[in-house]
Amino acid sequence: MIRLLSLALIVLSLGGCISVSNTIPADEIASFGLKSVQVGYDQSAAIWWGDAERAYAASKGLPAIQSDELGKTEEGRAYVREAAARKIATALERTLKPELSGSRPVTLRVTIKNLMISSAIQRVLVGGDHRITAHVDLIDGKSGKILLAVPDLTVNALAGQGIGGALLDQAFMPDPIDRVSSNFAQRYADWLLHKQQS
Repeated sequence: MIRLLSLALIVLSLGGCISVSNTIPADEIASFGLKSVQVGYDQSAAIWWGDAERAYAASKGLPAIQSDELGKTEEGRAYVREAAARKIATALERTLKPELSGSRPVTLRVTIKNLMISSAIQRVLVGGDHRITAHVDLIDGKSGKILLAVPDLTVNALAGQGIGGALLDQAFMPDPIDRVSSNFAQRYADWLLHKQQS
């Protein structure tokens, strides 16, 4: 049953619609070499990741009950954003660097518009999943020209619902931020490499 749950969550969570076409031929994509991944945030980005807020509170030696208020401070928001950016950049580099190993340097610039990591309590009471929405630009490393732009890539990672689902999710699945970051990276890679067109 645990294996079935894991497989179902992985298979069902790889969705994410990209409404623009990849107009660069596959042989040209093969010439690209990924040099860096930059992850930033839209000015109006909405971020919800309770575990990171609790980690920030713990780093200050404060109880988790204060994490919500601490997460609203400038320093708390920066902590959460930096932690999420590292996770997303790492997932993209891990997924794309083996595929983009050519001689033409490119940079990936990701601008997060929305990041939602549903808490276990939310999933027990009302349900929810984990989600990233971002604008993604592939940029020529020499000219700085945008080669490909995806304005609204939204990718989900499904999560266990109800008490039983939340417990199984926590016990046997990867951390939610790692899961949704990995799904985001894989969805973009599939589109970029012409493995999936829509």
